Amino acid sequence: MKTSANFSKASIEFLKKASRQKRDTWLDRNRDDYEKLIRTPLTHLAETVFEELRSLAPDYHFPRKGLGRMKRPSNWVQEGGGIYKSWMSYSAARPRTSRFENNPNLYFMIDGDDDDDPVLVAGGLYMPSSQQLRKLREAIAYDASAFDELFATKEFSKRFKGGFSRDKTAKRPPRGFDPNHERIDWLKLQAFFVWRPYTIREFTSSSFARLVAHDFKLILKMNRLMEKVLSGKTMAVSPKPKRAKFRLEELEIVAPRPMDF
Repeated sequence: MKTSANFSKASIEFLKKASRQKRDTWLDRNRDDYEKLIRTPLTHLAETVFEELRSLAPDYHFPRKGLGRMKRPSNWVQEGGGIYKSWMSYSAARPRTSRFENNPNLYFMIDGDDDDDPVLVAGGLYMPSSQQLRKLREAIAYDASAFDELFATKEFSKRFKGGFSRDKTAKRPPRGFDPNHERIDWLKLQAFFVWRPYTIREFTSSSFARLVAHDFKLILKMNRLMEKVLSGKTMAVSPKPKRAKFRLEELEIVAPRPMDF
């Protein structure tokens, strides 16, 4: 009998149950449920995302192997954590070129410990370095219209209302920026990302993998804007900067040099 590639409510319950286990033989005894509820649908999602986005993001690494690892690192277990994770995630991004900086990513997560929003999609920069944070703030202080334009589009505003999440915001304006700037709400952000939860109905639908791929495509547009800023391809900030606003229609995709992942 062919195993379904769909997630189910039991997928969330499986993660909850796994996090409470004290013996590392539990997963072996529940291997069939693990394959059916976690690994098979997660692999299907990864394959769908790869097929849908590889032409749009040839410079991104879309993992398709080694997915669904349940065991937590041994040092986490020694510090008092459980043997198995209560969550499962998937992330795609451009390969890192620095040990100290991440690139904007596409992110999917199932969290068995979150009863309110157990399934979500997200993307952007959740943990930017101080240098990345400075570059993004300077670009926004100079001209935030490219982000405004994207966030105002019908599709993006429907899926990610309000644009950047306010979940990580500084209490005070950052040093060197005008506290009365019209975009001070964005300048106070400590991370630049968007996210939205999925309903259980969406999560258990046969079209869920394509829904995630659709949302990833929207987030990719935001990531491309941030990648331009971080690579220095936008305007240079100076006392009398030359007007050089970039627009959404300028975000052409250029095939990169071959990379070893």
